[in-house]
Amino acid sequence: MQRRSLLAGLAGSSLARPALSQAWTPTRPVRLVLGFPPGGASDAAVRILQPVLQASLGQPVVIDNRPGAGGNLGALEVARAAPDGSTIGSANMGTLAVNPALVRNMGFDPATDLLPVSMLFNAVNVLVVPANRPFRSVADIVAAAKARPETISYGTGGVGSPGHLCGILFDHIAGTKTVPVPYRGGGPQMLALVAGEHDFGFSPMGTVLTHVQAGTIRALGVATRTRATTDLPSVPTMIEAGLPDFEVLNWDGIVVPRGTPAPIRARLAEVVRAALVDPALAAGFRQRGLDAWPTTPEGMAAQLAADAAKWQPLIRAAGIEPS
Repeated sequence: MQRRSLLAGLAGSSLARPALSQAWTPTRPVRLVLGFPPGGASDAAVRILQPVLQASLGQPVVIDNRPGAGGNLGALEVARAAPDGSTIGSANMGTLAVNPALVRNMGFDPATDLLPVSMLFNAVNVLVVPANRPFRSVADIVAAAKARPETISYGTGGVGSPGHLCGILFDHIAGTKTVPVPYRGGGPQMLALVAGEHDFGFSPMGTVLTHVQAGTIRALGVATRTRATTDLPSVPTMIEAGLPDFEVLNWDGIVVPRGTPAPIRARLAEVVRAALVDPALAAGFRQRGLDAWPTTPEGMAAQLAADAAKWQPLIRAAGIEPS
């Protein structure tokens, strides 16, 4: 399905105007702030969501890209906004759960200055290796890393990126010492992996799938508790491959400023959830390698707290100093 026809279908679908409570309705356009540039998975997700939100809320939803500082600039913009429902934000796990361990002064506190509304999606992280490497399983990489400590390398999209977190957890669980190689984003990292500049890496499904299908890289594991049965059904989970409790979620969610009244937050949560269970929207996400993930505000808050408790100690244990 073409992007334009998909969006038109979403805007006109019967699910675009669900029978929701009318406790709050915006009286002016809603600004949806995103801390990342156009073209990435986060931007694609909110642009797929945008027409459904507009139809449900009865007001234009304007996407405002504020890239920089690992998503911090966008999140800070939301945290400073008036808590009246006219500004909402899309923020990811790195910004909300990881950056507090990487940035000395974020300018806001993700735990108190932003209120969760709902998750948007999870992007499945996949362990991949270049076609010219001998590794045929996760166990092969572990064995090589143990035999030659600090010589097996993995690429990342930068410090604190999902690929970097995966590498930190890999060493923590496997008892290995591998070498992170940072690049300026996931795109350059993937090109470097295809070129064989490092030994392995973790990247989102939407980034790796075409390369796996072309045979330029091999997929050896997925960092979720269940297999990616739609895209890579024969690839084991990292847990099945021998690394217990290996799970690295890669999510984005909707947040609002602290002080946003409960009826506004409830209405937004209801609208977002109704959008995410729409099969047409979920299909649009799947085209980007994203799994729609509707939750309650309480569900998102619990997941955020769990990820913060998991990653911040691991980052400190890895010796990464905040900047």
